[in-house]
Amino acid sequence: MAPLDIASAPRVGVSNLVRGRPNGPPSLRASRIVDQSSPQSSETSSLGRGEFLQFLGVSTVAAIFTVGSLRSRVRAQVPGEPNLLLNTFSCGTTPLRNPKYLGGGVQAEVFSADTSNGQAVVKLSRANTDYAMRSLEHERRVLQILNDAKVPNIERCVGFGEVTTTAGPRQGMVLTPCLPGRNISVKNGCGNPRPLESQEEDRMERFMATAVRVLEAGVAGVDVQVLQSPSSNDMLWIDFTEAALLKKQGASISVEGPSMICPEYQRRYKSPKDAVVGFATEVFLMVPGSSHESAAKALAEELQELGESRQRGVGKTFQDVWAKLPWKVGGLEAKRLETAANSAAGVVAA
Repeated sequence: MAPLDIASAPRVGVSNLVRGRPNGPPSLRASRIVDQSSPQSSETSSLGRGEFLQFLGVSTVAAIFTVGSLRSRVRAQVPGEPNLLLNTFSCGTTPLRNPKYLGGGVQAEVFSADTSNGQAVVKLSRANTDYAMRSLEHERRVLQILNDAKVPNIERCVGFGEVTTTAGPRQGMVLTPCLPGRNISVKNGCGNPRPLESQEEDRMERFMATAVRVLEAGVAGVDVQVLQSPSSNDMLWIDFTEAALLKKQGASISVEGPSMICPEYQRRYKSPKDAVVGFATEVFLMVPGSSHESAAKALAEELQELGESRQRGVGKTFQDVWAKLPWKVGGLEAKRLETAANSAAGVVAA
């Protein structure tokens, strides 16, 4: 079977939610944390380009059908509670004031609020349950890993704990910075905002630097969400609720998912390879065809710099995934990317 050209895959519905997950599927399947050992043969370097593209094609078809099945749910706003918070409140030990409702999804509602150091985002669970706490704890853990690795363009958790609301106690987390912007994701069919087309090269440099460093830190995003400012190239990767963690166990790498998994994303946690390919596929689909050359150039530069670094992360052996994506670029640029990716992944040329 010929590999699917995912660059020509149909785009999907646009969500107008400013911040947070547009609206995930209401049906969640209870699951224990996934922690499966994976031998070294699971690395993407064990796949040839043709085989990889076929595997990638299958992943993309599944992703497209998943997105298609969720379109009606994504577009239908989940009723929120704008008056849920008092004018002065706290999340754990973090004092906050002047909350403003931004939006909400199935699992959480999102507000902006003032802190002693400026504005922040407050993410509140829709219920005060053990699952809600474990879900936010998983996201906080992922953010801590990314922040410790100094990954650029990632939000930071500065507060965590119970929040007293007009509807009773909820679990919450305080996130900074607060960046109003357009939500760019596979679900809403990204593209560059028209005012910023002349700055696309810089946008791709920021976007790809973050993607490479997220993977290097051992995180494979699931349902990637990226905010971009409408007036600048500032961007912020948000909502790591569903993210998979790559964990080194001796000579092998295992994958760990959240405490509950959406059925549509179940495959993403089966093995490190599934997690990495799924993440790379989402990133690829978020790049407009007209920006492939800028993306490939940015990737090559970032991977070359990474390959020269002495201290490496858990995701090192998977960094060649970026060169196996079907970028529409010339032969020289493709070869440059392949060389940089193999170097970053520690792949020895034959």
